[in-house]
Amino acid sequence: MDSSIKKQIKTLNIIYLAILISMSAALIFSLVFIYKSGAIPVFGADDQGFIKSMVIIALLVGIPVSHIFFHKKVKHINSDLPLSKKVAMFQTAFIVRIAMLEAIGLLAVIGYLVAADKSFLYMFGVVFVLFIIHAPTKQRICGDLELSEEEENQILS
Repeated sequence: MDSSIKKQIKTLNIIYLAILISMSAALIFSLVFIYKSGAIPVFGADDQGFIKSMVIIALLVGIPVSHIFFHKKVKHINSDLPLSKKVAMFQTAFIVRIAMLEAIGLLAVIGYLVAADKSFLYMFGVVFVLFIIHAPTKQRICGDLELSEEEENQILS
């Protein structure tokens, strides 16, 4: 595999792992904080319902939008471009996708911190599972980019 393509894929995996670790750390911090101190009394009971509604709307809108955005960007990658350019464009679309998922996950964690309502943890769990499912494996990159057999061999080797 070309060293620049190898570096691009390695960079993408590092970014993915960094965000995954930061989301996990935020969850662990919030679980420990709530266990030790309870909810942060910033909002009243009515406002907590509003916050829950906002997180649910973010889930219902943000997840499909990130999915649609990613697939539109990937479908617009010209198949005549060099492989390194294709991977760079894939990298950009992928980072936007995981950043949107991360934002929704962190919003759920913040909701949990201010309300101590376990339903926020379930919402975070949905985002976390999607995050894990969309890990940037070499096979996923090849499949999403619909690469030629020669290009797949360059990536997979």
